[in-house]
Amino acid sequence: MFTFFVILSLSFFIYKTYQSSEKKQRKVIHRVITRGVKKQNINKQQTQHNKIIALDPDFDKNHMISRVEKAFFIIKQAWSKHDMSSARGFITDGIYQRYIIQFTIQKKHQRHRKIADLSINDCELVGIEADKFFETLHFKISSQARLITEKSNHAKQHHKLPPYTHSVEYWTYIRLPGVKTRSQPGLIEGICPNCGSTLLLSKFEQCQACNSLVTSGEYDWILAKITQEEEWRFQNAKRQIKGVAEYQVVDAAFNLPVIEDRVSVIFWRLQKAWLSQNSAPIQSVAHSNYVDYFNSNELKNYYFDNVELGLCEVSSVEFGDEFDKVFILVKWKANKVFFDNKAKQIAGYYAHHLTLIRKNGVLSNIKRGLHSLHCYSCGAPQSESYHDSCQYCHTAFNHGELDWVLNDFTPHINRVVKLKGQSFSIESGPGKSQGKIFDPISLLSGLVLILLADGKAHPKEIALLNEFSRKRKIPQHVLDEVMLAGENGELKMLAPDEALDASAWLIKMIEMCLIDGEISKKEHELLLLFGKKFNILAIEIDIRIKETRTKLYLDAQRVLAPDNNAIPSSINK
Repeated sequence: MFTFFVILSLSFFIYKTYQSSEKKQRKVIHRVITRGVKKQNINKQQTQHNKIIALDPDFDKNHMISRVEKAFFIIKQAWSKHDMSSARGFITDGIYQRYIIQFTIQKKHQRHRKIADLSINDCELVGIEADKFFETLHFKISSQARLITEKSNHAKQHHKLPPYTHSVEYWTYIRLPGVKTRSQPGLIEGICPNCGSTLLLSKFEQCQACNSLVTSGEYDWILAKITQEEEWRFQNAKRQIKGVAEYQVVDAAFNLPVIEDRVSVIFWRLQKAWLSQNSAPIQSVAHSNYVDYFNSNELKNYYFDNVELGLCEVSSVEFGDEFDKVFILVKWKANKVFFDNKAKQIAGYYAHHLTLIRKNGVLSNIKRGLHSLHCYSCGAPQSESYHDSCQYCHTAFNHGELDWVLNDFTPHINRVVKLKGQSFSIESGPGKSQGKIFDPISLLSGLVLILLADGKAHPKEIALLNEFSRKRKIPQHVLDEVMLAGENGELKMLAPDEALDASAWLIKMIEMCLIDGEISKKEHELLLLFGKKFNILAIEIDIRIKETRTKLYLDAQRVLAPDNNAIPSSINK
């Protein structure tokens, strides 16, 4: 009996020792992966920063942060006044179109949204990119303000001020390589950096003194993109997109920021076309064939309100027999409004693929910078009266003979994969599904589609979604909106494709969960639930977790090796 007790005690001691050792090892792995990821990001950013300093020794991060904060207040105040003239000199055509069309939609609803008591809590430079086309800075701006909505058809009444709304946005600034930091005021300060004159701009961004097109990025930093926190993920401009490298052999100046800004312009022009129930706003940016299609198929007596463009990214580039093609994925959120009864649906989450076309042999001109709404022939700004040709040199805009024009705007989800009696999928035709993009909102929307495939979400599943959203810093109201959109059939985002890319999707989820070095119990439950929906066994998931953790750990080891020789060289879990 005594011997049995000794053996039992010894076994228990060995088990606890092993368990303690395993726990310590997991902590080491967690710490190394976390430190490694952080060090990798620091190394990448330092390399990019050095590239900018090599061309512009006077570049100073803190000085730029100060300018960005000033620009933030100028733009927010201009938005509040519905007058962007004070900010026109340092925002791209895409940003300008975004605001002007938002004002038009507000006017349609006889409302005026304003900002009061605005303050910045923090402004931080979180990403730097530098290549032969553009230098790019990404800033994370945390702010608070009171958001006020006034009805223009009502007499002004004094109400209690609304509570503060806190927000986090990522603002992306760009300029052409080689532009020097000025000791004198520039675009953000309202001064033409080319001639030093005070800028007096309204619709167009041409200096009235020297005729320079100041928002091209040729003279100073300009704001090119604003991204909400839940959509943000740092993406290097050199990301591997199918066909880009091959296309740049033929067209060396082809680059993604120019394309994505032009798509932003096109997207907001489409919104204006739906609002006006007229194709005039897209006449100058869409091929004449698509304009005809739009008139016949897209004017269905509704438009969109509260529009937010979340993502705009090139997914692939192709050579064609007559026209070359660029495929761009856009993700956006809006309320559909019907003209007949003024009824507004709940917020919908949408994803579309845009196809831009351009004649074979046409070359890009990087010296023009981000001139998305200018005549490619003579450089003159396009008229706001929506002509299909240049009013100065009469060159046709919409034939694709000089610049990229819209040829298709296709919903991302068209077909389905059978799943518990119902189905969904992304469209998988040529050029459509090669550029799968994974980010928190895409993953969340796909998970919601999975959980709602049987018609309802169980409390445990909802609890797992809550945990996923919390760790990904997705606000609760966004999760609520995504769930409601799914229940009402207005959730049309990303999901595994017909080849059942669920395996690759699973790996992306595992990588996202491991970004902090470990997978929590609830995250593990969510991965198992995902696998169950697609008949992936739990043991397979655990094997992939182990493989992914090992890869991340070894990558982190290589990065940290010069700094820490005490890192263990092997892992078992």
